[in-house]
Amino acid sequence: MKNRSIFALLGILGFAVVLLIGNSATNECLATSLKQQAIVKDDVVKLSDLFHDAGRHGERVVLQSPDPGRRMVLNAKWLYRTAKSFRLNWKPMSAMDHVVVERATHYISTEQIQETLAAGIRSELEKSDKFEIDLDNRLLQMHLPGEALPTVEIQTLRIERQNNRFSAILVGAGGRHRGTRITVTGKYYRIIDVPVLIRRMSSKEIIKPHDIRLVTRRADKVDMNGLRDVSELIGMSPLRTLSADRPVKRSEIRRPVLVGKGSIVTMVFRSERMMLTAQGKALQNGSKGDIIRILNTKTHKVIDGTVHDSGTVTVSPLGRLALR
Repeated sequence: MKNRSIFALLGILGFAVVLLIGNSATNECLATSLKQQAIVKDDVVKLSDLFHDAGRHGERVVLQSPDPGRRMVLNAKWLYRTAKSFRLNWKPMSAMDHVVVERATHYISTEQIQETLAAGIRSELEKSDKFEIDLDNRLLQMHLPGEALPTVEIQTLRIERQNNRFSAILVGAGGRHRGTRITVTGKYYRIIDVPVLIRRMSSKEIIKPHDIRLVTRRADKVDMNGLRDVSELIGMSPLRTLSADRPVKRSEIRRPVLVGKGSIVTMVFRSERMMLTAQGKALQNGSKGDIIRILNTKTHKVIDGTVHDSGTVTVSPLGRLALR
């Protein structure tokens, strides 16, 4: 009786072992589903990145991940071969089955690259210099791994002052990851502030401070005769009508015409003892301080007078005789 009990217990234990083995095999053979997209943060792709319920082999590395910002497409044939090698219960439904593998990435824009370069170049130039950068590759970007710090810095910088060119090697995330090093070349241009008119102005107007604003221009694009200081414009008049928002040349302005050709003016002679006045006709245009020819309308004598104000000229002691 005792022996029968022992045999019965052994039988129950044996059946339990068979059930456990069967369950383990069943779990290993459970149907596995395919992921449509895999975004990985590491340099490698694991089995669990491609399949749901990848089982005990989920952490196994199956291939190297693409570079940051890149992607790869794994087709049905490759996926089936991989699933079979790890005894996953998966078969493609069609030849169109696939997984898109992308590398998680931090995007470094062209603007960020330019800012980094500008800081480096500024440290090499005079502190008062202002400049702008023109990259040879204006679409330059960087893609850093998702697990990396989204930083970019200059590793080496070379400046050629004779032609304003530069070349640099930039590294992202401290250069600790593959695909995070690029070479950048381009030119830097000195920029200056120049005064421009805020509106269209005619030759009959006088330029006031509120008619002017400063704009930034590349120094090599500004005419050598272009005005660089606001004070050179204030109080002047356009020689001809000037457009707004463009640099003004010295040859395009003049002092305001206070006496117009053919206009009637008052000729004034002053001394310590007396002041004489007479009417005259201007024979030419004149601005303040200009010496112009004037016809005395009464005596028809022509004298020289200095433009003092609008419609007023002063004459010298020699010209006083022509006032009579």
